Amino acid sequence: MSSRFKRLVCFFILPLFLYFSIYTWNWKTGHLDNLAAMVGLDVSGWLLAPGRWARSNFDDFWSRYVYLVGVRQENEDLAARVRELEQELGRLSEKAKSADRMASLLRFSPESGWDALACRVIGQKLGPNAVLETMLVDLGSTHGVRENDPVISPRGVVGRIVKPGLFFSSVLLLSDASSRIPVITSEGRVPAIVQGAGSGAFLEVKFIPRNDSVAPGEILLSSGLGGVFPKGIPVARVVEVTPSDVSLFQKVYAEPILALRYYEELLVLSRKFAPEGNATVSDTSRGNATASGGGNSSAVSGSRASTSGVAPHRQ
Repeated sequence: MSSRFKRLVCFFILPLFLYFSIYTWNWKTGHLDNLAAMVGLDVSGWLLAPGRWARSNFDDFWSRYVYLVGVRQENEDLAARVRELEQELGRLSEKAKSADRMASLLRFSPESGWDALACRVIGQKLGPNAVLETMLVDLGSTHGVRENDPVISPRGVVGRIVKPGLFFSSVLLLSDASSRIPVITSEGRVPAIVQGAGSGAFLEVKFIPRNDSVAPGEILLSSGLGGVFPKGIPVARVVEVTPSDVSLFQKVYAEPILALRYYEELLVLSRKFAPEGNATVSDTSRGNATASGGGNSSAVSGSRASTSGVAPHRQ
């Protein structure tokens, strides 16, 4: 038997015979169909399951990625909106506070013969390096402001106009060493002079006799003497009282009603009819000099009866 015939038998006739034999057997019994149904489904399932898992996870990852990109952009937009709203809230809050302060100024009613002009503080000159304790306000002589016009807040005295310009004026604060204001105590109605002592120092309350009653916490009011400040405006609060063993007067110290650097809006009081001449300031200087030098009861009377109680400012 030739080799070609052998190969034909092995690779064609024998397989064909086996195929028809198995086919006939399966046709009669059906075992192979049942086996193929069971095994084929399982094999197909195992082959398709990884693909379905990979596709499901890929779709989930892609959808989450796209969603997170959108969420991030939305968060950035919301954060920017929150910042805008916070800034707007800050502006509205500041406007509300400013409106409250202006309403408080408008509620102040000066006594007869005085006009009140509202102004804003646009500059400050405070501290040990300042020649004078001053503020700059946005009112000047064109608005009717004159030298020595009182400057107050709804809480009390701030100072007086020391140098009016055309549209702006310099305010000498009551804390300046050259500032002197005639006052009376709110409880005992004891007259005195409040003098500034510079930045950060307590105000000195001078010429209160040893036998007169004054206590810490008592409010000092403007007495109206001298015609510079209207009567009854709070000036300062007493913080310390020390009786003196050698002097006729007590050592009394006070503090302003409100820290001067916190003022933003103020009132300038102007007389409806300006006082004649400048005798007020000059007479006051002489009266204070006499009171400081004499040291006796007649000197005290002269100090209390001085026409202004406000010393001229340093040049």
